[in-house]
Formats: sequence, C-alpha cells, structure tokens
Amino acid sequence: MKPAKARAYSSSANLGAGYDILAVAHNAFFDEVTAIPLSEGKIDVKVIADGIPQDYQKNTAGWAVYNMLKELDLKVEVELRVKKGVPIGLGLGSSGASSAAAVTAVNEALGLNLSKLELVKFAMEGERAAAGEPHPDNVAASIMGGFVAVTSVNPIHVINILPHKDLNLKFLLFIPQIYIENKTKKAREMVPKVVDIKSHVTNSRYLASLLLGLQTGNKELIKRGLNDEIVEKSRLPLFPFYTEFKKLGLEAGAVGVCVSGAGPTILAFIDESTNVNMLMTKGVEICDAHKVKCITKIAEIANGVEIEGAN
Repeated sequence: MKPAKARAYSSSANLGAGYDILAVAHNAFFDEVTAIPLSEGKIDVKVIADGIPQDYQKNTAGWAVYNMLKELDLKVEVELRVKKGVPIGLGLGSSGASSAAAVTAVNEALGLNLSKLELVKFAMEGERAAAGEPHPDNVAASIMGGFVAVTSVNPIHVINILPHKDLNLKFLLFIPQIYIENKTKKAREMVPKVVDIKSHVTNSRYLASLLLGLQTGNKELIKRGLNDEIVEKSRLPLFPFYTEFKKLGLEAGAVGVCVSGAGPTILAFIDESTNVNMLMTKGVEICDAHKVKCITKIAEIANGVEIEGAN
C-alpha cells in the first residue's frame, strides 16, 4: 500500500438527446484526489477537503470509495485529500470528477488493478451522495476520456466514441454563476416519467444523428443531433436563457449547441468555421440581459483519469 494521486477532468453529459447515455470529458477544469492508506482491520474513509462535505456519506468521493471497499471486502482505512477544481452545481460533472479521481487513486494506492469499467461501476455510486441515485455518464467520461456512450448499467458497459479524423472539435462553455441547492437532484426530478411515442421517436432520431455525425464527420448531423424534445424542454425553467444561446451559437457557425448535463452551463461545439469572438461577446450580453454573471471557457477533448505518485 502506498499513497497515490489521481486527476480527473470535467465533463458534459446528456449531449442533446443522450440523457444518461452520452458524455464527453474536456479539459476546462479538473479535480485531484490523493488517497493515503492509513491502517488495516476495518473499513473507514476520512475525507479532507475545503468547501465540500467531509462526512464520507455526504461526499461523492468518500461514498464511492466506501462502497468500493465494502463490496471488495477490503478492511482498510483510507484518507482522501480532495482538491476541487471543477465548479460545483454548474453541469460540469463536478461530483463525477471527484468520484472518478477517488476510486482511481485508491485503486492505485492499494494495487487493486481494477479495469476502467470496474472503476466506472464504483465511481457512479458516488453520484448517489449528490443526486440521490447513481448515474454513470459523467464518471465514465472522466475515467475513460473523450466521448463515451453508456450502453448498459447492469452490468455496466461503456464504450468510447471516436470522432472522425476530419473533425476538429473544441468546446466553448458559457458558465452562468447560478447556484441552486441540490440542483442535480432537483433537475433529475423535473424529467417526465412518461413520454409520448412521438417525442420518443424524435429523440431517437436526434441520438442516431449525433452518433452518426461524430463517426462520419458530418457536421450537419451533429448539429441536428444536439437537440432534445424531452429532458432539456422539461428543465428550461432552470436556464431560460438557453434558447437565446442556441440561436446565437448557430448564427455564429457553431457545430451545435446543447445544455451541459443538468445545466445551467451551455456547451457549444466549435471548430475553425465558428465565429468564436462573436459568440463569446454576444453570449455574455445575453447573460447580462438576464442579470446573470457569466464566464466563458474554451476547452478541448480531455483524456481519461491520470495517475501520478503522491508525496
């Protein structure tokens, strides 16, 4: 057993009609977690962090690691030093990044040699502390890197989606500084439990368009695929400025625009044909008109979780 540190990047989930299915990791922000094995004989997790709960039952990193140790029957006391870099509650996979980094650091510290899919399975349990239920899309992106698709949750199965070589996608993030207590949990509760078949078919077409667009390099398919008739529509009260952002992004030549995760961050797919300066300038004006402070961030597709030795 030895101390180990892991870094996991921010992510944007859902991606149009890909609710709880699609996500992408980007290098806009990252979390770091150092795992320090303390003793053997009992399962315990101590969390040291600023600005987030230190009770492991209320901390996504702590809860993920506790459940991993319990399921693997590893009677070890572990200290987690969590360094938050991903903003909390803004739809950027903050809880997922912490969970992903934590289970990866513990895997390295204890020499468990778990596969990435096993790490996803354990990391997603950490989301229960933040959202009330586990969901794997953000943690899968942070662990595996790039675009991911969750094809099964029982058993867990995730695959990477490799964008076509001719695509030069980057992301422009509009990040409104809006903080809603228990936002992820509330946003998930807003999703309708029953949908009509017409909306379901429309969303299935969007999802197929996005996947085909990424794989073939067809930007029109990507643009069409970054739409959603069900989940985004149900959550519009949380980000009433979204429709204006989407219209502006398409006018500025963005490949497509969607809500990042449960919002309020808006994610624009950009490339060399996008008028980024116009998009950034007018996007901030939209925020100002809604009396919301907004920051912007350009990011690239990120690799998966990274491990380094800890002092």
